[in-house]
Amino acid sequence: MIDKVLIVVPPLVNSEGKKDSSHHRPDFESYRLVSPIEPTLVASDLREKGFEVRIVDLGVYTNDRFDHLATIIENFKPDAAVVIQSILTFATAQDWDAKRVFDIAKEQMPDIVTILTGGHASNYPGQAVKEGICQYSIKGEVDFAVSQLLLAINNGSNLSSVAGLSFQYESKVRVSHEYPLVDVSELPLPAYDLLDGDHKLGYSSVLEFGKIRFPERSNQYRDIMTSRSCRLRCSFCSVAHLRGEKQRYRRKPVEKVIHEIEVALEEGIKEIHFFDDLFAETETQILELTNEIMKRNLKFPWFVAQGMPLWPLTHHVLSAMKEAGMYRLICPLESGNDRVLKKVIGKSFSTVQHHHNVIMWAHDLGLEVIGMFVIGMPGETREEILDTLTFAEGHPEIDYSVFSIATPMMGTRLMKAVRKSGQLEDSGKINRIIKRTVALYSTEAFSEYELGVIRAFDWDRINFSSESRRVKYAAMVGVSLQQLEELRTHAKDTFFHFFPNYDGPWSFRELYYQPDLYRSIAPKIA
Repeated sequence: MIDKVLIVVPPLVNSEGKKDSSHHRPDFESYRLVSPIEPTLVASDLREKGFEVRIVDLGVYTNDRFDHLATIIENFKPDAAVVIQSILTFATAQDWDAKRVFDIAKEQMPDIVTILTGGHASNYPGQAVKEGICQYSIKGEVDFAVSQLLLAINNGSNLSSVAGLSFQYESKVRVSHEYPLVDVSELPLPAYDLLDGDHKLGYSSVLEFGKIRFPERSNQYRDIMTSRSCRLRCSFCSVAHLRGEKQRYRRKPVEKVIHEIEVALEEGIKEIHFFDDLFAETETQILELTNEIMKRNLKFPWFVAQGMPLWPLTHHVLSAMKEAGMYRLICPLESGNDRVLKKVIGKSFSTVQHHHNVIMWAHDLGLEVIGMFVIGMPGETREEILDTLTFAEGHPEIDYSVFSIATPMMGTRLMKAVRKSGQLEDSGKINRIIKRTVALYSTEAFSEYELGVIRAFDWDRINFSSESRRVKYAAMVGVSLQQLEELRTHAKDTFFHFFPNYDGPWSFRELYYQPDLYRSIAPKIA
């Protein structure tokens, strides 16, 4: 009989908990956390169903994390260990199978039930079960599926009724082709009260230093989910694949969002990050939330952590958001070319002109502005890549620009396209790099090293050309000027890690008219 359940949250980075010496990664970047939204939701549902639950986030422990895990298992003696990995499209590409977690659990509790969820379970359904790493895996949104599985095991019921489940049956692994379907209006309040003192301290100290999601106004912050899925199907985005194509865009009722905010503030939270695949699809939805925040006189700084959809934004909406406490606008600008936005990426509601307007409105309102660009899409021309660079250069109102190299993630249209064209013969490469840092393919329009030059050298020139820009950005992301220099050096070291023999030019503008300069150079990926 399963009574006690241990939920294990994988670390966001540095999965083995070792000092990362790979091309001089700064120590403060090797450990960082986000709020455990899905793990606390699953915990809340399990507790409502009568299970005793404990949560351990391995990312909290910057040293000896697996020793801490072994001690927790020894003391708690769980009947089941469940790895709950939040669905995060910005995280590293690595799909964690949690083998080490389950090995530790089985060593101490030989009869323990082991369940894997998250990226690996969704990208490779049944593989971890087939390899004997765990007994069960569940793909997609598992908020209610975990309790459904545990109750079925306890009752001896048919496990095939659990959507998304893979499990051993006789000599074969049965893999469900369905995804769990979740009505977000039925989700319980996340069980943050289950976090112990170590975790509460960890979430306020192991922050995302040097990252655009850093909580600048208060380290006592929390991520809150107001919706799930997205109405768009951008070529590089894995949201639909990870959540399930039938999971259309869903929003929590605003009263439930406000209640969660009020509970967080009562618990001492000072800053909130809204953590959604798509924060809103209409102006009305945004104003409904901001009006309710102001109506209830709730005072807290906030921003939308995974990027604000730009098409619903007007000057009026941005003004209302600032009045309600928003201080940072993270803009998924993606490209400086309309054809790339609409036809190549799939942002059907976006235009370069509107993006320009949003940037100017936000700047005039005194908001921090961060621009996110994606370069290296199949079908993107050299001229269109240059358009993106020109857009970023021509908008000094953007406080910081991110240049992400398009990475073909499992289940995306991008992955399907590069596989079909033969541009990516080894799809396993995505688990041997940090997402967005290096190109995994080239086209007739660009080579891998050219995108690397943009990411390391054009990025540095555009963002840090003056002391005032360096000072402002360092404050925004919680690092000293010396640490910022380490980040800049790390970006260049990363480039040379992949292209050790490259010796210039150092700007895509210089490379633009020399497309065949180093066609034979390919990144060195172990």
